[in-house]
Amino acid sequence: MKQLRNSSSSWSELPSDLLNSVFERLGFADSRRVESVCWSWYSAARRCLAKKQIPWLFLLPDEEGKLYRMRAEVFIFAKSYCLATCGNWLLMIDHWSDLYILNLFTHEWIYLPPVESLRGTTKLERNSEGGFCISNRNDHHPFPVKFKGIKDIMHSPVFWIDEQTKEYVVVWGLGHWCSVVYSKKGDAFWNQLQIPPGSSCSSQMVYKDHKLYYFRFRNDYFGNSSGYIKIFDFSREIPQETFHCGVTFGTSLLDYQPSDSWRIRATKIVVTVTGDVLKVEQLVKNEQRVQLWSFRVYKAGFFNKYDEQVDSLGDEAMLFDLGITVLANDDIVGFKRNSIYYNVTCYENNTTQICVFNLETQEMEEPLHEFVCSSEQQLARARWFLPSFKQP
Repeated sequence: MKQLRNSSSSWSELPSDLLNSVFERLGFADSRRVESVCWSWYSAARRCLAKKQIPWLFLLPDEEGKLYRMRAEVFIFAKSYCLATCGNWLLMIDHWSDLYILNLFTHEWIYLPPVESLRGTTKLERNSEGGFCISNRNDHHPFPVKFKGIKDIMHSPVFWIDEQTKEYVVVWGLGHWCSVVYSKKGDAFWNQLQIPPGSSCSSQMVYKDHKLYYFRFRNDYFGNSSGYIKIFDFSREIPQETFHCGVTFGTSLLDYQPSDSWRIRATKIVVTVTGDVLKVEQLVKNEQRVQLWSFRVYKAGFFNKYDEQVDSLGDEAMLFDLGITVLANDDIVGFKRNSIYYNVTCYENNTTQICVFNLETQEMEEPLHEFVCSSEQQLARARWFLPSFKQP
């Protein structure tokens, strides 16, 4: 028995370099298993996981009333949607239009205030049909507008949560007015940011380092986009606007080579690791029944009409759908430097995949992952996300 105890103890005393060289080759499931052996193995496994950045796919069941059991609780996911992700956390909405935040690995839930608790110029009320009536004091509509569910009028939802303190901020756009509402930990209601209402416009938001980057734009008849960018500081009790600048974007495709058949699929802002704001145009064209993708990256021209084109991201990789860049150097496994990662969904084949565009070569690379969903409903609710594993 003494020899057996000594042998067991020796496993926990293996050199950290040896443990790292082994654990770096393990997948996620095996890494979680070795964490339970002893504290030294747990620490080594967590260090190795923290260096890996691999996109995950979150799928919800498409069968009516299907149940998933997590620990001792039963959660109904059949009619739920994932609206946004932040590390290991998911912003969810159920078929009652109730919002909550869910940790995918610890199964912890945080319920958010009811949407009808919204304060400000925009009012939301549940009607007898199970839907909502929305009205705005600054709007010209004589009667409230009816919607079946809140998800139908939500735009660009984003959120942030601290893994340790569980402090959180949830932000989303509302309706064709491009109103922005938010709720923080401790709030029993939703607040409204002081943003002038607009119409026939689109908006996008990115939340990073306690700042909300808000981009509103509209396209004119000639294909040009104009709008503005606002930055709000959420580190204070009441968010304060710290930056505002009008932006004019020329989006003519005639100067793009090799042909003018390219069309702009989407225009987004992307916030870099250092906080710089980029304007990114995603272009697409069909060639012999194959969909080709390309990107143009600019440093947003806040104080002049023309943007400065960016041909390199350096030691960073862009996650286009999340609106951010991440470090992609030799110390981090998973992303290639100077590359753009984006999601492509094909409803004809019910597939979703992560694709890569090399900014240096201006070429598409082999897709990282492809997954075939069981139905169009499941495909519509599939969500790629980037889990985070902090070092102990």
